[in-house]
Amino acid sequence: MFSHPNPETVVRELGDKVVDAIVHAVRAAKEEFASYREQHPGWAADNAARTIAGLIHDWMWTDLRQQLDSLPHVNLIDQDPTREIAVQVHSEERLSYLLRVKLHHLDGSTSSYQTQTVIDFEMQGSSETFPGWGEVRLEAGYEWDKDTRTMGEPVISLRHGRNKIIWVHQLPDRGALAGGMVPLPAAPRPPQPVVDVPDREHGQAEGGQA
Repeated sequence: MFSHPNPETVVRELGDKVVDAIVHAVRAAKEEFASYREQHPGWAADNAARTIAGLIHDWMWTDLRQQLDSLPHVNLIDQDPTREIAVQVHSEERLSYLLRVKLHHLDGSTSSYQTQTVIDFEMQGSSETFPGWGEVRLEAGYEWDKDTRTMGEPVISLRHGRNKIIWVHQLPDRGALAGGMVPLPAAPRPPQPVVDVPDREHGQAEGGQA
């Protein structure tokens, strides 16, 4: 029978560098998203949800690559359309973790086209697609409020199949931005009119010359 590790064990075995990299990538993506909405409010308002998710995914992946690419026990797999983070760990119960970057809805669910590869990834245990023994597959990313279109906290989750969420765990942010959400910037206001009022003494001087 497959034994599911608890979130505390997963965080410990992934290690500070990997966990902090995920947290940092979410923070960096929040900043990029806020800047994007501020600079292009019309685009941001009209973007489809999948477009926004794709932008955030790219921002996170770029940041993760910068932080993790040099770590000897981490392998970044970037083979379009698949991006994965393989982490070798020292554990008596497992050999490695395989992570994918995902948007998490507030109920813990994630969204994917249900290809056979996705189905096999979410179903723990070895398979023809993922034959590795001792591998645990996780989804790492951020919470997403679809009503306000805001990014929330960094999270990792473990599931066993599409509809069976084992747990969702919020990751600690030790170097944190205050607050959790990136609010929608205020709508731009039209510039205030400028009224040119001449200086009283200057006006009197001009009047005296008339």
